[in-house]
Amino acid sequence: MGMVRTKPHGLGNCAQLGFTLLEVLVAVLILSLAYVAVLQNFSQSSANIFRLGKGMTADLRDGMALERQLRQENPSGEDLVVGQRFVLRKIAIDGGQLETVKVVKR
Repeated sequence: MGMVRTKPHGLGNCAQLGFTLLEVLVAVLILSLAYVAVLQNFSQSSANIFRLGKGMTADLRDGMALERQLRQENPSGEDLVVGQRFVLRKIAIDGGQLETVKVVKR
């Protein structure tokens, strides 16, 4: 009978079973950079939403004040055109930039 020689099971002969510490650290670094980018984008978006909300509130307030002024019987404002039956008046919000005209029956 002949002898069968087998290879010893040493570290040099087996396949790599896991990741090295360097590979794990590089993966963690890449994931943390992506996480920071996502958080920064989210923070900037929420700040923009807050700023837009404040601007919309001011615009809504000015629009409501203009509507109240237009619903008055005789709105105050300078007369732009005076006709036989109608007057065209310029209506402006105090301290605001909204302006419009209203046709008032004489």
